[in-house]
Formats: sequence, C-alpha cells, structure tokens
Amino acid sequence: MKSIINFGKVCIMTLFASILMVSCNSDFLDRPTLGSVDEATYLNSENGGFKLLIGCYEPINDHWNYQQMKFDVGDQLTDDCSKGGSDAADRVVVTEVTRGNPTTTSSMLRDLWKHRYESAISACNVFLSLVTPETQLIKDGGALVTTAEKQRWIAEARFLRAFYYFDLAMIFANVPIIDTPLTSADKGSITKSDKEEVRKFILADLDAAIAEANLPGASAIPESDFGRVSKEAAMAFRARVKMFFGDYEGAKTDLKAVVDGGQFDLISDYQTLFNSAANGYMSKEAVFITTRAYIPNYTGGSVVPQMCIGRNTTGGWGGECPTNNLTAEYEVGDPRLVHTVMSSGDIFYKGDGVTTELHDYSGYDNFPQQHNRKLWIDYSRRPTGGLMDTDWSFYHIRYADVLLMYAECLIETGGDKQLAVDLINKVRYRAFVTTSPKDQFAQYRKFNVADDKKVTEAVFNANYKVKVSDDLRKAVRHERRVELAGEGLRLYDLLRWGTFVSTMQAFSKTTEAQYSGAGSNVTDKTWPYPIPQTEIDNVGGALTQNDNYK
Repeated sequence: MKSIINFGKVCIMTLFASILMVSCNSDFLDRPTLGSVDEATYLNSENGGFKLLIGCYEPINDHWNYQQMKFDVGDQLTDDCSKGGSDAADRVVVTEVTRGNPTTTSSMLRDLWKHRYESAISACNVFLSLVTPETQLIKDGGALVTTAEKQRWIAEARFLRAFYYFDLAMIFANVPIIDTPLTSADKGSITKSDKEEVRKFILADLDAAIAEANLPGASAIPESDFGRVSKEAAMAFRARVKMFFGDYEGAKTDLKAVVDGGQFDLISDYQTLFNSAANGYMSKEAVFITTRAYIPNYTGGSVVPQMCIGRNTTGGWGGECPTNNLTAEYEVGDPRLVHTVMSSGDIFYKGDGVTTELHDYSGYDNFPQQHNRKLWIDYSRRPTGGLMDTDWSFYHIRYADVLLMYAECLIETGGDKQLAVDLINKVRYRAFVTTSPKDQFAQYRKFNVADDKKVTEAVFNANYKVKVSDDLRKAVRHERRVELAGEGLRLYDLLRWGTFVSTMQAFSKTTEAQYSGAGSNVTDKTWPYPIPQTEIDNVGGALTQNDNYK
C-alpha cells in the first residue's frame, strides 16, 4: 500500500452491520437485516484487525472537518490569514469565531467537536476495546497476526486518540474524557473534565505509545507504510502537547532525543517541501505526515487546494488569504515569502511549461489579494488539470518545527543558548542561502527575491545569523511565524505563548482587520471557545458550558 490512508480509502468498511435495501417501500423496515457481521466474526476475518486500525487514521481524510479545518482554525482565527471566499457572507461561520465572541451555536465549533468525538476518537476507542495483545487476528493469507504487531497497532491507536484529543483541548480546554465506546444509555453521564485532567489523559496515551517497544523508529518504517506513526513522531508530538501546557523541561527531553537520533534533517530547498511528493512530502524532513494521491476511480485528492486557491481564471474558491500583517513579518531577502504567499498579478506556467495563467484575486472577499502558496498545486501534479485531482499532502510535524521547538525549550528553560542559536540558524541558513529565491513554477511572482537582494553565505553570516546576545525569545517566535506560516500552527503558538489576546487586539486596529472584524471582540474571555450547545442539549445537561461563555 502506498500509504495507510490511501489504503483505507478502499478497504475501510461499515464495521458491524450493512443493510441491503432493494425497495423504497416502508415494508423494508420489517425485513431481517441482511449481511450483518458481529464483532467476533469481523475480527476473525482476514485483515479485520488492520482495517480497524486504518479506521483510526481515516478521520484525517475528512475534507472539511479535518483537512480544511486545520487551516480555518490554525491560520484564519489569527493574524496570519483571512477566510476569503466569494463574498463577506461566504463561510461567515469562520468570521464569527475570528471576531472573538462566537455563539454557543457556532457550526464551525460544532463540526470540529463532532468530528473529533464521533469519527476520530470513537474509532480509536472501538479499536482499543476490541484489540488486545491476546486477541486472535488473521492477516491476509490466513496467518495469525503476531503479538508484537498487535502491540504496535495498539500503540498507534493510543497515539491517534491523543492526537485527536489535543485538538479538542486546544480549542475547548475542558472536554469530556471518553475512553470506551458509548451506548445511548451512557449519554446522560457525560461530563467535562478540566484541562488538567485532559492534559494528563492525552499524555498518558502518548506515554504508553512511546513506551511500547514494538512502535518502530522512523528508519524502520518502509516507504509503503509512510504516514504511519513512528516513535520519533510520537515524541515530537508529545513535546508539542507539553509545550502547550507549559512544560518546557519535559518537551526539551523529547525534542533532544528526536534531534540526537539523527533520523531527520532539513532538505536544502524550502520550495521543494510543498512542490514534490518524493522530494518534499516523503523526504527526510517529514516527521509525521498524511500523504495523498489522486488515482482515477480509486481515490481522489483533497478539497483544500480547490478551496484555498484564487477564484476567477485559476478556478479555486478563494479561501485562505495571507494577511499583509504576515507578509510584513518577513525580512528583505527571505525567499520563504515567495514560497508562502501568492499575489494578485502573479503569472504561473500551465501544464506545458510555456502557456501561462494570470492570477487575478480581485472581485471577491480577499482584502489583501493574496493566497497561500503552500496550498497551490503546480499543473505537473494535476493529471486532469483540476484542483481536486492532485497529490496534495500536508505535514502534521516536520523537522524544522522540531528544531524550533527544541530551540524554544532551551531558551525558556535557561538552557544552552549557543545550541538554541545554532538550531535557529540552521533553519534560517536553509531559508536565506540554499532556498530558491524565485518560484520555478512561475513566469512572474511579486515576492520573488530580486537579484540584488539575494542573500549570499557571506551576507547571511554578517547580517542574518541570530546571535547569543539577541533577544532569543523574540527571534524564535519570529522564526516560527515565517517558517511555518500557512501550515495551521499560528493559533497553537499564540495561545501557548499567552499572546493571543494582545496580538489579536493589536491586529484588530489594522485596516485589513477592520474590514473583516478580525479580533475586534477578542478578550481574555474569548478562549477557551464555547462547547457547542447542541452537544450540551444532546446529553441532557450533564455536560456544562465553559465558564467564560455562561
């Protein structure tokens, strides 16, 4: 299988019952269920256990409630991007949350909550309730699954449950802890746990996954299984969680282990990260990623490129518009800007490499007239020319993020400042010295680095290297913003730094924010966001609203 996710598009099935309906008449209700499969039969079918595991990864394939939501939440609720769209009313649900006082009936927050609980966490809970080291499972071909393999699967499922739970913790803070499949009789007993209990629960799952000897290191995962969880991915993610909750010492230990392990490195050209499957997504920089492929009549691409590319001649729907506030963060000569932000008036080559396409971002809801370059797909990767028929993939964790997290932990704990500076400069050196200063897929780009502004190694060493005497907290926060822009991590950073309120209040005073209302109502009461009222109603009031939205 090319990846566990793509494999799952074919083999995932309704778990324990499928009903064949051959009539539109109401008497079908009186017929016995056809093709029902109980748990024991399903698990003892060939590959049944592995299909259950795939069901734990599969929620990442949800176009809107996972993939697009990554950017709606991580970028568009911040000063990095606006929602875009056909007009101001298009996807106004994002605007409502971005302003800072969303209602308890926000459909955006409801959809995130429902997806993580009903699709993602529930799949993990089902797997973990049915698969134990003692459970007899059968592989393709009839051989029994080994205990070691089952233990690996259990570690993956526990990682993924923590992975999904962290999204809930980051948005709502205080959420119900549900670690077993529920029946309808259980709903009246669902209550929320405070964020400290949620933190402990997430870390317990991650600790168990990492402690499992059969969870392989990255070097032991073959290309055919690329996208499955490795021990290093779990450690890097545990560090992300610990940093969110302020445990820089604990995160530092995990990050040091990942860096010292030597399994990953930066590729030389930042541009390649987002424009190549073999040399970008599946490169040594990918720590944890969801790979995708377009194969006609088998599996389609993601809606994200379609949603987040310009309208008019480019054929997109106009979402994910980087702000002028973000572009102003980049230093002169930083090529990451051209590989992150597209502008109205840019001219890209079409499939033949000769014909061009003028990008016109006027006439719709796009105040900065910019789009996220990391989500645009070159025509060479569009076999039908369509924006959804692509191999667009996305990173959950890449190595540059690991290096910057490690540097930040060193800075925040009073650790080795020279090492912190070296880690930041490793990322900056790739950006300024070895990254292509121009977009190779375009005839013209507004943000191409002019020849007289290109940074040589000598100029970098003289003018761009971070020094131990610099304000290192400011340096690493700047670097995270420009290195990881447009990858859905900005809200995570602002919340854990404790700068979300001040950043959004300052942003709300800019012309572009006044246009959209972004940040206009952000206060210290904005976060955590409100628990969806429908979920409170569905469980009969046992679940209560976050105090700041009562």
